[in-house]
Amino acid sequence: METKKKVQWKIWLLRILLSLLCVGVFAWIFSNSLQTGEASSEKSEAVVDAVQNAAGVIAPDSFVATAKGEDRAFLHAVIRGLAHFAEFALLGALLTWCYFSYTRSKAFAFLPVALVWFTPIIDEFLQAFSSGRASELTDIFVDTAGGMCGILFAALTLVVGFWIHKRKRKKRIG
Repeated sequence: METKKKVQWKIWLLRILLSLLCVGVFAWIFSNSLQTGEASSEKSEAVVDAVQNAAGVIAPDSFVATAKGEDRAFLHAVIRGLAHFAEFALLGALLTWCYFSYTRSKAFAFLPVALVWFTPIIDEFLQAFSSGRASELTDIFVDTAGGMCGILFAALTLVVGFWIHKRKRKKRIG
């Protein structure tokens, strides 16, 4: 059985790790916002190339592997949208886990939600000042939807985790 001191050490380590990961994701998001349009396009084109190459190995005749012209532009838009969704889903999950690593109180549980709502707005605002970039309302919606899905995923994992912990504790005691 672990000592109380050892458990506290693990909790603080988890809190520090989650806090640093949150800061890292915020830095990633905002550093991408500050890139020029040209740099951003180069990055996303490289990702589309990698996806097409992987699809070429797995399913050589698929739409993804063979997309050219307008189809490639569509694929590019889908991949960018999924990337936005995924990075904000990660942010939402990390913010939720981080919040609940510090407290079980639901009094300020709206904080991860508020951050997931405001971060895309700030993100798109920053893009308006980056050369060759524009703010897009659809990006705000996609980012917010991703963040909310991340929050829901994290909430579900917390509920399941607390339920498992409660059952183990009940078994140990009774």
